[in-house]
Formats: sequence, C-alpha cells, structure tokens
Amino acid sequence: ANYADDTNAKVTAVTVNGASSKIAVNLLEDDPTTTGLADCDEILIIGNINSEGGVMPQAIAYDPSKHYNYTQIFRTPLSITRTARKTRLRTGDQYKEAKREALELHSIEMEKAFLYSIKTENTGSNGKPERTTQGIIPAIIASSGNVSSFATATDTDYAGKTWLEAGEEWLDAQLTEIFRYGGTDRMAFCGTTVINAINKLVKEYGNYKLEANTAEYGIKVKTWLTPFGDIHLKVHPLFSYQTTDRDKMVIFDPKDLVYRYIDDTSFYKESEKQNTGRGRVDGTDEEFLTECGLEHHHFEKCGYLAGFGTDNTV
Repeated sequence: ANYADDTNAKVTAVTVNGASSKIAVNLLEDDPTTTGLADCDEILIIGNINSEGGVMPQAIAYDPSKHYNYTQIFRTPLSITRTARKTRLRTGDQYKEAKREALELHSIEMEKAFLYSIKTENTGSNGKPERTTQGIIPAIIASSGNVSSFATATDTDYAGKTWLEAGEEWLDAQLTEIFRYGGTDRMAFCGTTVINAINKLVKEYGNYKLEANTAEYGIKVKTWLTPFGDIHLKVHPLFSYQTTDRDKMVIFDPKDLVYRYIDDTSFYKESEKQNTGRGRVDGTDEEFLTECGLEHHHFEKCGYLAGFGTDNTV
C-alpha cells in the first residue's frame, strides 16, 4: 500500500503447492519495512535475472482460460397458397412481400439471439441435438464483473440518491473498470432513456460531451466523450422497443466479435410442381435457414449497465 515499502529481490527457489505455494528470495536492496517480507501482500514479476555463462532457465507454461460457444439453427418459414400468389394486389406482388418479411424476421431473431441468448446444448423433441448460441449480454454477465444498475447499487456513495446527485459518480466508477484494459474506443447499444439520462448529466455538470459522428463500422452514432475513453452510442431498436430495456446499455468492442457460421443464410425454394399425388398442397412452403453463432473475446473490456435516469432506491 505504501510505495516506499517496495523491495526488489531475486527468486532463488519455488515450491508449487496450490494455495500454499512458496518462493524463496535474496534481497537486491535493503528492506525498508520494519516487518520484513513476511508482511508482503503482493508479489510482482518484473523480469528475469541471469548471470554470465549461466545455463538456460526452466521453462514455464501457462494454461489459457478456454471459452467456447455453439452455433444455433435459425429457420423462418414462408408459406403461401397458389391463389394468393396469383392474386393481383394494389400493394404489389404478395409473394415478394411475404419473402421480404420472412427474411426481415429471420434477421431480427438472429440479432435478438446475439444479444440475449444463453449457451445451451440439449436434445430436441426429435431426439437430435439442439443448441442455442450465447449472446453478448449473457456472456458479459457470466464472465465479467462490469455489470451494475444505478437504481439498485448498494454502494454508500449512491444509496438513496437521485440520478443527478450521484449518477455521474456511478458512471465514473463503471467506466474506470471497463476501460482498464484494451483501447480507448468502445461501441454501445442502448435505449432512448439512456441518451436522455446522459444528456441531463451533460446539462447539469458539463463533464461529459455528446457529438454526432459516424463510427468506423459505417453507422451513424452519438459519440460520448468521457475522461476514460470514447463510447459510440447507438440507440438500438430492440432496446427502445422493449420498455424494460430502455434504461440499459451494453458496451463492447466490435473487433472482439466474429460471426461464425456452418451454413450462412440460405433460401430453400419449393417448386409448385414438386409435391405430387393425392396429398399435394395447393401452395408452396419455403424457408430461410441459417446455422450460426458468435465468437467473442475479452469480456473484461465490456460492460452491461442499467438504471440510467432512475433514482437509487436502496
């Protein structure tokens, strides 16, 4: 805790025994503390030291933390009767419109999964494997400590205070952790309440700034300039549509996300004359199908924040 107590030493022996592991050291300088190294609360490796003509030191291997995800099969059917296909409408070709709607719904369902879905592997009703892909928000909740809501924060600095009284302090604490690793640029999806709440802090204190911008990802955003880094805010339709998500924000780095697929979006068309015999359907049944998922990395750079603009009730 006191910089004046820092002491440099050379490790001379290592005993590996789980939580009871030990090291032996020779001091490279006088110990400035009165209690000695027995009271040392943290050891930091700052390099390695070798004598002239020495032998090669022992190698050290590190086990990586393994993360994995599943691909999910998305299917959106398109069914239309022969009569509907051949009926002339003032609104245009009914089949083309139905096909457009099916593709739009297909993409919306995939986008929802990439945000909200958890990772599962089970057996479907037909006895075959059935999987769901893990979305960004559940991945952050499961693997990162950067999850908080101002409305329910128990820290005494925010407890019982209004958004204007302590919202900025709460945001500073969260952004400190989110920007501790990686670069100084992030992307964020949020609801309309979030923009309104941040704008209130801007008007009240002027420590933050919102600028209209176009991110390198090619979408128009509001860039939120903070002392810790820049966050490109995008009011997301799914967050704004759902009432309970309007005060939430998910922060991530798009460079850490990879779209993985076994089969990318394909349209399976059915010929009108394909079904023959007594059981032939007077119409066509077609579908869009995608089997895909997200590969994501470095959750400590991400965050999931809620309670924007809401007074703390603790």
